[in-house]
Amino acid sequence: MLNSVRKGMKNLKKAFLEAGIKLLSTVGNHEYKRFIVLSRSRTGSNLLISLLDSHSQIHVKGEKFVRLRGRDHKKILANLFSKQPHFLKAKGFKIFYEHPLDDDSCSIWEDLQSMEDLYVIHLKRKNILRTLLSRKIAGIQNVWAVTPNEKSHSCQEQVTVSFTVDELNAGFRQTREWEEMGDASFSRHPLLSIDYEELVADRATTLRKVTQFLGVEYRSPKTELLKQSCGSMREQISNYDELKSAFAETEWGHFFED
Repeated sequence: MLNSVRKGMKNLKKAFLEAGIKLLSTVGNHEYKRFIVLSRSRTGSNLLISLLDSHSQIHVKGEKFVRLRGRDHKKILANLFSKQPHFLKAKGFKIFYEHPLDDDSCSIWEDLQSMEDLYVIHLKRKNILRTLLSRKIAGIQNVWAVTPNEKSHSCQEQVTVSFTVDELNAGFRQTREWEEMGDASFSRHPLLSIDYEELVADRATTLRKVTQFLGVEYRSPKTELLKQSCGSMREQISNYDELKSAFAETEWGHFFED
């Protein structure tokens, strides 16, 4: 009951904040940096945007283009980058390489590439095996982010999965292709690449890079998000040793760390 009340209060506070920004936008301007967080699932994108959104001069939206459901992507994009309150210095949103999932004919990527003043934060995870593992476990649990009020889905709950060699090989190659495509697509834009591992290991230094990139003063970031899994890969992948042996002599062998 208490958790429900807290969640309701949090949602109400967020709604008031959004309403306040929308109201102030009517007398706002376009003098802010437009940016995207480019990535794939399970690379720490929720963590990054929550940290950025805790900055009073930055506003970040989530996956606004995951599914269009018949909507005009140009209108969505225009709304995201419409006039903003004067106190906002940077406005952005998160987008994954494969978005939108329901419209292959959508030209959102061409439109983003044509925006010369678009800043791109390219978030990657060095260990793609951990990305694929996290994605599989999140899909089983249907839990994509955890706060202190939802600890039952964090480190306390262990899930064991297995992979086939072909499944991992396809996942490794697809992710690497996406990363290379992202770098190439926005090579003429201001682009900052950061890794999930460095974000976790040295949050302050990484966020200083990002705030400098966006042209805002660094302020200590805050987030309520918790790490969802704390077990080793050997503990979480039932056929870990078999897979480690299969990939030992490949370019992906170094992903098997433990």
